Amino acid sequence: MKSAALLFALGLSWGASAQPTDVVLRGLAVYVEEDESTFPILVRDTVDEDGKPLRRFDRLTIQFDIAANEPPNLKIRFFHCNRDWRIDNNVFVTDPYHSTSFVLQFVPSAGGVRGYTYRYVNRFPDDDDVVRFDYSGNWVFKIMDQNESTMYAEGRFFVVDRLVPTSVAVTNDYLTANTSPYNQTHKISARVTLPREVDGVYYTTVDIYQNRRFYHPYRIDTWDRDPYTTVEGFNTGERIFTITNVLPGNEYRVLDLSNVTRYPNHTLVRLAEGADHLRLYWRTGADHDGEAILNSFTGLNSDYLEVLFRLDMLERDYRALTAGGKEMFLTGEFNFWNPTNDDRLQWDEQERSYVVRKVLRRGIYDYQYVTGRWDTQSGSVLSQDWTATEGTDWRTTNVYTAFVYFNDPRFGGFDRIVGIGRGRSTPQQPGSN
Repeated sequence: MKSAALLFALGLSWGASAQPTDVVLRGLAVYVEEDESTFPILVRDTVDEDGKPLRRFDRLTIQFDIAANEPPNLKIRFFHCNRDWRIDNNVFVTDPYHSTSFVLQFVPSAGGVRGYTYRYVNRFPDDDDVVRFDYSGNWVFKIMDQNESTMYAEGRFFVVDRLVPTSVAVTNDYLTANTSPYNQTHKISARVTLPREVDGVYYTTVDIYQNRRFYHPYRIDTWDRDPYTTVEGFNTGERIFTITNVLPGNEYRVLDLSNVTRYPNHTLVRLAEGADHLRLYWRTGADHDGEAILNSFTGLNSDYLEVLFRLDMLERDYRALTAGGKEMFLTGEFNFWNPTNDDRLQWDEQERSYVVRKVLRRGIYDYQYVTGRWDTQSGSVLSQDWTATEGTDWRTTNVYTAFVYFNDPRFGGFDRIVGIGRGRSTPQQPGSN
């Protein structure tokens, strides 16, 4: 142990008719109610003794676009997961009668739009209480056809029962074991007040997410062997979960596609500022903490653009960054900060730079480049390095969200989230918070 949803008369996706071919899903976004800037976190302040909500709270919005000749018959299934995002095979936790939406609401695209034909905006729990989230914790959803033979997309969100007071402090710190600039770190502490000290055995884990990187948490666990994490406060009625080696990274690069004159519809986007370069030792202006701004662009301006991302660098730098079989990937809110094989950069002789093309809805995006190894078996990029091309500086401002997990002993044991706290770093001197 350490010391430490809107019904629209023009169409619904439902029934069991034939599934259209060549269905393309684009622009998946997940947020709370109508505010696309919010984190996909549903917070509940009152629950009964069984952990179920006593009243209706905010709803999760799942929005996406479909390019198809006719509306496909889609459904969304929801799954409760443990703290490691593995789906719980527990019918008591994920009620099979209240975990699937068979009727999805959509509207057709505006005239003249080519990138999609139908826009889906649905909110959950729905008005008819068909879908509901009885227990807090990590949740995933999967968008698929009615026969579940094809899955088009999936995403993550959180349901939180705010039962234990949680505060988060972020301190700019130096890690002397590392060389510059990797010695500039953020020290993050989450202070959790327990309802009773005797229940402390069930409160062993806090996960901390930097900005919107929901696939890459920092974990602090009572029983881990990480030399950079501590858990303190035993026998005091509280726990202090601390991690000391979080690299702040750099401010994200910003892609602004709002100017229709500069970037007209139906034309390839080449960034007016030119190709991107490595930023190991220099910083840029403020970003949006990983958010994307999309819904303010409507009508014809809600169409999709093909964007050419270009990263220019010397050959020696490329060899150094990709040593050991690593490759370079593009990441941003358009892939939920979770790059895939489709986001890999490749050398383009004509462009004389490393490029990747993405079809993106018009909007404003934060993005950056990472290195890593694509693993076919897991379908993920392993050994990701978020600072190799971007650098790191504790003057970078980040939002850190901490989730407190409670291992509920009922139903054979399952993970709930019973506390949430948020802290923001400041571009000040070391030791400030």
